[in-house]
Amino acid sequence: MKKNRFIVKIKGLNQERALNSISQKIKIFNIKRENQNTCQLEVEYSNKKQLLTFLKEENFEVLEVSAQGLKWKLKNFLTCYGLIIGIVCCAIFYTAQYSFVWRIDVVGGNASIEKEVKNHVEKQLTSRRKSKINTKNIEKKLIEYFDEVSSASVAIVGQSLIINISQSILPEEMQQNSKAIISDFDGLITDIKLIQGTLAVDVGDIVKKGDILVYPYIIDSQGEQRETSPKAEVWADVWLNGNEVHYDYYITTQRTGNSMTVSEVYLYDLLIYSSANHCNYEDYESEQSQDYLNKNNILPFVLKKTTYFELETKQYFQEFSLVKEEIIQKAREKALIFLQENEIIKEENYTIREGGGIHEVNYLLTVNRNIGG
Repeated sequence: MKKNRFIVKIKGLNQERALNSISQKIKIFNIKRENQNTCQLEVEYSNKKQLLTFLKEENFEVLEVSAQGLKWKLKNFLTCYGLIIGIVCCAIFYTAQYSFVWRIDVVGGNASIEKEVKNHVEKQLTSRRKSKINTKNIEKKLIEYFDEVSSASVAIVGQSLIINISQSILPEEMQQNSKAIISDFDGLITDIKLIQGTLAVDVGDIVKKGDILVYPYIIDSQGEQRETSPKAEVWADVWLNGNEVHYDYYITTQRTGNSMTVSEVYLYDLLIYSSANHCNYEDYESEQSQDYLNKNNILPFVLKKTTYFELETKQYFQEFSLVKEEIIQKAREKALIFLQENEIIKEENYTIREGGGIHEVNYLLTVNRNIGG
């Protein structure tokens, strides 16, 4: 470790006499003479003030001063008032905020119950100060408030309130689902396997998407209706439809790729400059934009640009008979989109409707699937 030294570089005459005189009072180290009038010397840091006073009295010019050692670094640090104040403030703020809980984490249940528990605890907390939070009381209240929670443990870890819950597992017969089974598709019912509930349809019925298949109740031996969780497999022939239309004759309008841009400069509503008079295209569509030319300008000049795109109209004629198979295949591909994985197609057919040069192909796939969700 470097010793605590004060280093000074001086300039003046009769240096030997002066150094001999001061050396009688304080100890001098490492005298380095650069020339006849300039030298550098070291003294103990504690003798700094005494040395500077002596040099001033002897009319020596102090060229440079420096220091080394722990004592100097500590003193230099203590003079950095802003840094010290900042460190003290940060320490005070950290100490103050560390006594509060800023986060609540709930683990051990599904996402729904965890969110409910977290919201409930946040509303019940009257203070976030750690000393004001009664973890045992929170555990008790959670078990009393939530039927789904069989046990709970609450702990403060750092600045987080950690809540670990265990969900109650009810017997299957106690888990009521009052919602009826409804159809997810249109179809013709082919088979029903009822487990519990009351049927709303029979084999051979045609149902639409959203129709009730099984009611969520049963009729007991006394003729009374009792709620139950409906369970059943309802199979039906479902029709998957794909549609494609072909026009024997049609007209399209599209851009040719040619374009021209007209630039205009306005001052308020007054036209100052225009790069062209008008568009020469017979048929076109346009796009406009404008910018204010404010750079180095006091007056509010506005640059308006209008781009004209040339259009051409084309007529197409193609007989349906020439592309019939292609149109039918496109309609089939649209129907296949609705096919589920590993599903077997029972039947395929299509119909063609014609009128006014328009041919509409409707492709129908028949599959057998469980429509009860």
